[in-house]
Amino acid sequence: MFINRYRVVYLIIVAIIIVGLLSYFNLTREEMPDVTMPMGIVTTVYTGAAPQEVESLITDKIEGKLKELEDVESIKSTSSNGMSIIRVEFEVGTDIDDKINEIRNKMGEIQNELPEDSQSPIIRGIESSDLPMMALNISGEYDLTTLTHIAEDVSKEIQQLGGISEVLMVGGVEGEIHIYVDPAKLATYNVSTNQIRSAIVNANISMPGGDIELDDTQFNVRVPASFGDIHELENIIVTLQNGVPIFVKDIAQVVDTTTEATSYSKIYDSRLSQEKESTPVITLSIMKDSDGDATELSGKIKNILDEGKGNLYPQDVFVTITDDTGVEVNETLDDVVGNALSGLLVVIIVLYLLIGLRESIIVALVIPLSLFISFYLMEFSNMSLNSMSLVGLILALGMLVDNAIVIMENIDRVREEGLDVVTASKKATNQVAPAVFSSTLTTIVAFLPMATMSGMIGEFLKNIPITIIFSIAASLIMSLSITPTLCSRFLSIHKVKETKNKGKLVKARKILSVVFIFILSLYAFMQDGRIGMLSIICGVLFSGAMALKQFKFAGKSHGDISFIKYYEAMMETLLNSKGKRVAAILIAILLFFGSLMTIPLGLLKIELLPSSDSTNLTIDVDTPSGYLLEDTQNIVEKVEKTLFTYPEMISFVSKIGNRGNDLVNRGDNPNIAQISVELVEDNKRERSSVEIMDSLRADFADIAGAKIMVKQSTFAPNTGSPINIKLIGDNLDMLEIVANDFKDILKTVPGTTEVGTSLGEGERELQVHIDKQQASMLGLDPQKISLEIRNAIQGVDVSTLKKNQEETDIRIKTSKGKLTSINDFQQLYFTSTSGEKIAFSRVASLVETQGISAIEHEDLERVVTVDSNIKAGANSTEILRQFQSKIEDYQIPKGITISYGGDNESITESFTDMFFNMMVAILLVFIILAVQFNSLSQPLVILFAVPLSVIGAIAGLIITNNNFGLYAFMGIVALVGIAVNEAIVLVDYTNYLRKNGNQMKEAIIEAGKTRFLPVLATSITTIGGILPLALKEQDYGQIGFVLIFGLMVCALLTLILIPILYSMVEGIKVRVKRRIPIFVERGQSKGEVSIEN
Repeated sequence: MFINRYRVVYLIIVAIIIVGLLSYFNLTREEMPDVTMPMGIVTTVYTGAAPQEVESLITDKIEGKLKELEDVESIKSTSSNGMSIIRVEFEVGTDIDDKINEIRNKMGEIQNELPEDSQSPIIRGIESSDLPMMALNISGEYDLTTLTHIAEDVSKEIQQLGGISEVLMVGGVEGEIHIYVDPAKLATYNVSTNQIRSAIVNANISMPGGDIELDDTQFNVRVPASFGDIHELENIIVTLQNGVPIFVKDIAQVVDTTTEATSYSKIYDSRLSQEKESTPVITLSIMKDSDGDATELSGKIKNILDEGKGNLYPQDVFVTITDDTGVEVNETLDDVVGNALSGLLVVIIVLYLLIGLRESIIVALVIPLSLFISFYLMEFSNMSLNSMSLVGLILALGMLVDNAIVIMENIDRVREEGLDVVTASKKATNQVAPAVFSSTLTTIVAFLPMATMSGMIGEFLKNIPITIIFSIAASLIMSLSITPTLCSRFLSIHKVKETKNKGKLVKARKILSVVFIFILSLYAFMQDGRIGMLSIICGVLFSGAMALKQFKFAGKSHGDISFIKYYEAMMETLLNSKGKRVAAILIAILLFFGSLMTIPLGLLKIELLPSSDSTNLTIDVDTPSGYLLEDTQNIVEKVEKTLFTYPEMISFVSKIGNRGNDLVNRGDNPNIAQISVELVEDNKRERSSVEIMDSLRADFADIAGAKIMVKQSTFAPNTGSPINIKLIGDNLDMLEIVANDFKDILKTVPGTTEVGTSLGEGERELQVHIDKQQASMLGLDPQKISLEIRNAIQGVDVSTLKKNQEETDIRIKTSKGKLTSINDFQQLYFTSTSGEKIAFSRVASLVETQGISAIEHEDLERVVTVDSNIKAGANSTEILRQFQSKIEDYQIPKGITISYGGDNESITESFTDMFFNMMVAILLVFIILAVQFNSLSQPLVILFAVPLSVIGAIAGLIITNNNFGLYAFMGIVALVGIAVNEAIVLVDYTNYLRKNGNQMKEAIIEAGKTRFLPVLATSITTIGGILPLALKEQDYGQIGFVLIFGLMVCALLTLILIPILYSMVEGIKVRVKRRIPIFVERGQSKGEVSIEN
């Protein structure tokens, strides 16, 4: 149909290019897929409560309600001083917005059961887009209050952009008026803080007096009595004693100051300053919407900053941009696109080598057309252009031309029979269309189960199989329609056999083709824009292959090529010897099981995701409960001094009291800090980021008073610490004993570092024990006493004062220096109902205790975890195996159970899913082949290619020093669909020859000879498309080398072992049919069954 209507085909090509380009430019660009985490967070603040109180009064009650929800995967909680954080993980595919609404309804049902002085639970869902896409660090010769106001103005301007969800500030302070009261003077003048509060509130009003008509004129009456400055505040009369006024300034000090800092932020950049010192800044962390384009928003924010200098903010204020994911997205996508172009060039080189220049152009046209269709399907499916989707397209590059190669090669073969190009295009396409369709379908169904993987990692990785499915499906349509049509129009009408022409012009053309291939190879394998040894080696190999083709094999048909003749002779020998056939199959089976044994024998290590050489590190600092913000800052300064000694460090941003990229624990906390470190590019330093992290961990071990964790900054799903041991039970004391024992044991295992437990050092508590009977007799109650103690410690907001057109809070606090020791509590006085001042010691006493830092729950049970990072080169599964061996004789107390999280849990879940996907893929492939071949035995013959590919895949991982991880497993599953393609074409053509009268052995040998070069061509093009990615990108080396080595070994063994197995199975079928009549097809007698047919 298409061959006769070639003009329509031209229009279709133009339409695909236009629609594809439009879709490409409309796709949202981001570094990694935006994964909606099916998780809800419930945060409840209960100021002043100990972890045990938070657990019993808040967490237990909320968890009890949350467990009533459906589709819940797990419930995890942390009850710490004054705060409960509960994480509800839902099953993948759950509508998180609906679940957040259900949680809100459940919280409404339980609100009355929570303590009155606790805040209402805050409920929110989590998305990976909640991570900051950019940070603005604002500095200048201004006080912090002014810088904060400048930062607020910048923040408001940015939030007006479409696509921005939130802007968080770190390090900012607000202006505040503090009234520092002296407890002794309060007692002397018999005045309470409530009296001061009332006096200020009553004096600071601006009330309307109403409307009135006077002298025929309408007036609006207003009583402006609000404060003008702090001097008016100082001179407010609190009370009269013997007719003498007692002013605020008599009993308190009024200070125009700022709010207490809850976080600090500092920056250092070696490119801007040579001084080894960080600069205080106000940091704005900018979050985008889930559908926001990071690169586009990054440009818009920079425009605001450029245009706003001198208007939005002063000229002498500096705004330093860090963590710009817009730039990172562009760099990452440029790298991946570069690898895609390299892969495309390699595919073209291979096609040119195998089928000629004109033919290679026709076949290669399938690649951009398939990609354009894929871009449209991605836009239609609301997918983004990210690293994962681009990697999927790169992995598919070589496979996109497989169908076109088979069709082109068959057209070429039919033309050699004397048919004109139009007739040959029709006949050849019809001959191989069923095999091409089924081979494409088997590839698609192999990737289909991976697109439905469960869990966060499955959600994160599914972009790879989806884009592969899109592109391969598109390539099938293009190959069956566009390729034969273009062949009928642009190839010569009749096939002309090339002769060994010795003319100078022909020689020059051949030399030029060799040089052309060499230049293309140099460009295809460039690294970081430079021609290196890899480029030269590949250039020599590919140009050498072209030289062989042009000067040695020119003019030869398939049967005349020496290695095909050798193949024919070898197959003749094997097919004539039953013993050799059986031996060949047994050797293959032994190699397959032997390759699988490399994992339990430890020759091939298991991991979840490969570690890469990152240019960004994150250092998390945790200080003990009870540390002040300034104490945490002192620890951070020690960390910074260590960083200054590392020549690989370019810059860092320190956030004290806040972690901008912690999606669960949002908000300020004096016991946390985070330092984001930028390193020089990996090709400009001698040590890898993993080695640098190990060195930093060793240096940080000397810093006492904090838990310091070093990790790579990544957008991949966070699986927590690589080693995570969970102890579950009710008795916290016993859990703590076992946890500490396990921590000590784990430290003895080689390869562990940063070993710790979730039971941090508890906060020192001052418990106020109230004599309730005495208090009641004196006109006091526990609530009133607790409130006045809280007001004395934390202060209380009473009113506002307008300064510079902005409202400034007025807060009453105990004077600085008046509450510095435990004995100072004796200076506090409480006001009874009769107005009498009651000393603290008359109604209360203090008891000093040591509390615990936090109580964790998992699925409503108490849990204590022991976790550890691992050193460079160490393997988490091997470490866990050694730890389990060491605790075999440990007596676990009754009531405590052990489970393992971290990499072990993630590996178990992900590998189980992947194994299930592989089984489903094999079953689907078998069904498709059974339908196509109308046989149950021939699909088994074809599927024998899968274990052959596994042999090569595992050998490839060992040779290239890669571990077996999730990416490698993805490659194995992919081989289920890819490896069988050559076998399908081989078996299909053998069946075709037998139906046309060839005897079985002749058909097998002829099919092998005819399909020898197409089998190699399709495998080499697939390998060529992946090769640049595998060699250049460490992150994707596993899946790249699994496919490369798997296809390489499979292609070679398929040409030998599949024909052998085919002959053996067909022979068995003949003998079975002779002996068991029910297997003889109707219309065929037992005597007609022949092994030769």
